[in-house]
Amino acid sequence: MKTGTGCEGEAGTWLPLVYRGDGAWIGVMPGGQVGVGVESEGRATLRDSGYVPLWPFMERGLSEYVRELSRVWVQLEGRGFAGPGAVVELTVSSAWASGRLYWKRLAASWVVEMADRSIFSLELLRDILDKMIGSDALSAELRESLRHASFKLAGPGDDTDSAGN
Repeated sequence: MKTGTGCEGEAGTWLPLVYRGDGAWIGVMPGGQVGVGVESEGRATLRDSGYVPLWPFMERGLSEYVRELSRVWVQLEGRGFAGPGAVVELTVSSAWASGRLYWKRLAASWVVEMADRSIFSLELLRDILDKMIGSDALSAELRESLRHASFKLAGPGDDTDSAGN
């Protein structure tokens, strides 16, 4: 990924921060919201886009995405997201909710990795792990990886045993 500098579009100045690799960017729209667009114009806020433009980042590694968001976070801070982890959570949650098998599988793979990091919401991870573990859309191997991730998140007093019962 590369980062950019501000550009002047018809609607005013926007600040592309993270390029997706196909000319699309994530950055600050003229109104101050975090948005997506292409070189010549801003297109939509992340919320209005349903986070769909972020899904291609799941084709890369979670670490790379978190590192890139963290690097530009000072410019995104205070624009409706608690931190880079929140953007990742919304990306994964929206991809899972899409019902599209390809994106669901990528989201599940990321959730396995997310369980090893403290920047993500335990409540969200537990909730989405429960949904993913029970999904027939995922391979048995991926569901097993999700079960292991779920065990990592189990807190004291959880009545989940090592057999997953």
